[in-house]
Amino acid sequence: MPDHTSWFTYLLALPNFRGLWAMFNHLGCVNAAGESVPLVTGGECPADYQLAELPNHFSYPANTPVTLEYTTLAIFAVALVMVLTLVLKSKIAKTADAIVPEGELTPSSFLENFVETFYGMLREALGKADARYFLPIIGTSALFIFFSNLLGLVPGFSPPTSNFNVTLACGLVIFFCTHYYGLKRTGLAYFKHFVGPIPALAPLMIPLEIVSHLVRPFSLAVRLVANMFVDHLLVSVFTSLVFLLVPLPIMLLGVLTVTLQTYVFCLLATIYIQLAIEHHDDHGDHAHGHEGEHAHAGAAH
Repeated sequence: MPDHTSWFTYLLALPNFRGLWAMFNHLGCVNAAGESVPLVTGGECPADYQLAELPNHFSYPANTPVTLEYTTLAIFAVALVMVLTLVLKSKIAKTADAIVPEGELTPSSFLENFVETFYGMLREALGKADARYFLPIIGTSALFIFFSNLLGLVPGFSPPTSNFNVTLACGLVIFFCTHYYGLKRTGLAYFKHFVGPIPALAPLMIPLEIVSHLVRPFSLAVRLVANMFVDHLLVSVFTSLVFLLVPLPIMLLGVLTVTLQTYVFCLLATIYIQLAIEHHDDHGDHAHGHEGEHAHAGAAH
């Protein structure tokens, strides 16, 4: 299968989906005079018109198609997470069975240990009360990113997180959540974070802090998309060369990359939330020391 294609790519080539595919890729029917009309039912062009790419100023970079494939794969990852959570919910509903841990790896036991890992990370950084409060946002991000990354190891699928639009959306969710919870927890005192510890340096610190905060979602997005793009590319190359057994070590390394990138993303997101919700009086060297320590650990991964 060609690189960065999946079963969904061929699904969109079916006649009933051609109109949707053309809309997202900004295609239309153009005649010799340059006049354009939309595709008719079934994804066909009228007589004297040919299928062509239309100018698109809403994409980035300009005039590039919107890749519907990654949107479909992201929805598929969400559906996969929902199925697993429903399985776990049905298990927890039976309290007598849920008390005794399962002695083997099952979807329920895997999900329990997965959530427990990220809850422990939150508890160490934010404390027990805030860990329970922020577990939904961090836990959901971890589940979505992990299973999106994992799709890249399945033949016939591409990881949604190897597309910058998907990872940037994840980074923007964390960006808006950190500022929302920062304002909710500390009120207008939250803006003291931008001033710095020395008021006289505020004219210098405020622009630096603003740039620092604006760069965060892009930093999260670029780090994740770059690692997953390279990981998926390596797996695809080795699988295309020899399909059986030989790609197995690369796939095992891919599992490690999938896990580490999920943990690094959520670790940095937790640090940003921690810095946002703490009071201004605690925003001194102690806070920045924790940020630097965790950031270096994340960069190392």
